[in-house]
Amino acid sequence: MSDRTQLALGRNTLSVPKFAKRILEVAVATGLTALVSFLILFLNNILTVRSGLVLGFNIWLSFIGRSDILGTMVLTAMVTIAYLAWQRDSNPKR
Repeated sequence: MSDRTQLALGRNTLSVPKFAKRILEVAVATGLTALVSFLILFLNNILTVRSGLVLGFNIWLSFIGRSDILGTMVLTAMVTIAYLAWQRDSNPKR
């Protein structure tokens, strides 16, 4: 069993260690979670009477800067990626 895997970047593929690929997957999942929370908080502040663009961004920035929020996002991404990798490795292709 090899400890390297293929990482697809556009039309190119790179041979990288599995650990590096998992770290990249966790970073992407965490970034997508931050983007979704940004959209929710930012749009909520735009659509309410009391706020605007700058306040919406500032609220998101203070929310995303909290260590408990970042820790929860990273932990959730790590568990999800580990579970998907385990499922993929434990079930042979049919």
